[in-house]
Amino acid sequence: MKKESFVNRLGKVRQRTEGALPAITLVLVSILSAAVAIFGLETWVAVAAAVTALVSGAQVINREAVIPWRLKSANNAVVRLYSGTVDGHRQTGSAVQIAPSRWVTASHAAPSEAVVKLKLGDTWSQARVIYRDEELDLAVMEVDDDWPWLARVSMDRPEPGTQVKVVGWTSGRRDKENRDRGVRVAQDYAVQGPVEDSLIVLAGAVPPIGFSGAAVTEIETGKVVGILFQFSRGEHDSYGPPRLDETHATPLSCIPPEHTR
Repeated sequence: MKKESFVNRLGKVRQRTEGALPAITLVLVSILSAAVAIFGLETWVAVAAAVTALVSGAQVINREAVIPWRLKSANNAVVRLYSGTVDGHRQTGSAVQIAPSRWVTASHAAPSEAVVKLKLGDTWSQARVIYRDEELDLAVMEVDDDWPWLARVSMDRPEPGTQVKVVGWTSGRRDKENRDRGVRVAQDYAVQGPVEDSLIVLAGAVPPIGFSGAAVTEIETGKVVGILFQFSRGEHDSYGPPRLDETHATPLSCIPPEHTR
């Protein structure tokens, strides 16, 4: 187990307090309102009331509009991936756009010797791998064609217990014209821990074939935090309880900053 860095601990503190700040502010403003009312400072009461309304409104907007829009954008930013090699090896996967023309997937879904394509709408567009980490099973790709949907990303590793949604494309069944009828699927998972800085462990449903490269999105923030790359079936023997099935993802924080924009 890697020792957690000070920077990562600081990021976790910021992440935990960030969501609580509006509520803390609301409480402080309410206390201020009561205090100034007691001392008869009517102007300050009006100011405090206005700030209270502003903070409350911001919370409602964030919960009812901003987060749902982020989740929708993240879902639509995930597209199908196809790769094929000269020796006839073919596979499908998923990829998510994290910046204009910058896409992320699992590296095994986009082998170095393969031609890789992404399905943008009705068009298959060729992708070029510009960064690869085989050990972390992570690849960043560049595509010339535009896609309007972008995922909002977070470079903070999610805390154990965080609820996430994994969105990817299934390989699907072929129709009478031999076309692959894959569908986009969203499955709910919970982050397990503690884990290493380079690994997110999820517990939940078995991911379907085609989920390599699927986006891991925090439900509470609507931000993509990782890329799915592996499913590990839990083992069972007669000497103890069965182990949980584990779904593994690589945090986006493992991508060098120059490849995330």
